[in-house]
Amino acid sequence: MQGLSKRSSQDSGNSSRLLIVDDDAYLRTSLRQQLLAEGFHNIFDIGSAAGLKTVLKDVNPDLILLDIQMPDGNGVEICKQLRSDGFSKPIVMLTAKNAEVDIIEGLEAGANDYITKPLRMDELLARIHTQLRQFKASDDASFELADLNFVPANKMLHKTECGRMQALTEKETTILKFLYRAFPEAVTKDEILAEVWGLQNGLTTHTLETHIYRLRQKISRLTKTPLVITTENGYRLEL
Repeated sequence: MQGLSKRSSQDSGNSSRLLIVDDDAYLRTSLRQQLLAEGFHNIFDIGSAAGLKTVLKDVNPDLILLDIQMPDGNGVEICKQLRSDGFSKPIVMLTAKNAEVDIIEGLEAGANDYITKPLRMDELLARIHTQLRQFKASDDASFELADLNFVPANKMLHKTECGRMQALTEKETTILKFLYRAFPEAVTKDEILAEVWGLQNGLTTHTLETHIYRLRQKISRLTKTPLVITTENGYRLEL
């Protein structure tokens, strides 16, 4: 992909996909190196606004770091267009120091947060993790699960390619959302019982197993990918 580069690792690390949109090649390289060191292994970057739509389609980022001033476009207008086109995931604006007007305009355009240059890595990491965590916790968010699309607010799974749908119950939706938020880690049965049913103290119940069985049945009607995997003490997602 012209104008776009990626650095990856064989380690699983943080599965979130980050896209850096900034015309400063040195900054992009530095950010990639530092983010890799912090455990992110799906890092993409582009140096101009041209071709951004194509990049978004190919990369499907979970978060965008967007410079406020691009050589071929204004970051505020780019942010507005992204939101208008339906991009709902977090956008963090990179702004100049004391650029109050740009900051306000960026937030009003739909940016989730901002950070001023020169960037302080600890602050940037904190903001990235916060935005990713908040988005995962949002019922209005849309999540990609292998070749399925999952919208908790609609209690619905969509087959991406053909548009087929499968309705979920409230409990099935909550279980799937909880597993997604924990990904790539596994969660124990007790943790799921506490989160979904409010059951504490490790009470023995077949309720969870029954719901997992029905959830797997519904998933299997849409995809051959076994999304919900049984672990030694619980479950995890396999994406």
